[in-house]
Amino acid sequence: MLAYLLDGLRFLSREGSWSLLDHEAKTLFAAIDFLPSDTAVLARQQIARSHFIERQSDGRIPCFRYYRMDPDLRFQGRLRSGDHFIDVVLKTDQRKLTAKCVLHEGFVFGLEFPKPSRFFTDMNVEVVSVSCDQAAFSYTDVIDRAQHGREL
Repeated sequence: MLAYLLDGLRFLSREGSWSLLDHEAKTLFAAIDFLPSDTAVLARQQIARSHFIERQSDGRIPCFRYYRMDPDLRFQGRLRSGDHFIDVVLKTDQRKLTAKCVLHEGFVFGLEFPKPSRFFTDMNVEVVSVSCDQAAFSYTDVIDRAQHGREL
């Protein structure tokens, strides 16, 4: 109950919502469709669970905050542990850019965009391609380094 109330405050302060924005939904479902079929089924079941989408860094990083998650919905195999990124190339009215779907410890954790949410406002967004990023690069790391400096 307390989590719902706190998320209500985040919603009122425009730090998140209970639904995806259009560009977020296109990115997420393109990434899920890229996964093997059994993993994609689990990902859809995870997303169907009650959750709040907390948006950080001007909406560049929407994170899923699940209220309750069944451990049986965790991915199997190599996706069960660590961080994994699925690159989704988007085409907007102005340019192409790459967004990322982040899988963390066997769950759909969130998305990462190189531009703030307001960039996508009133803009047509199409998915161009989807691939798996083998590197550990993430926009979150870039933003964190820009705000706090390099780790030693």
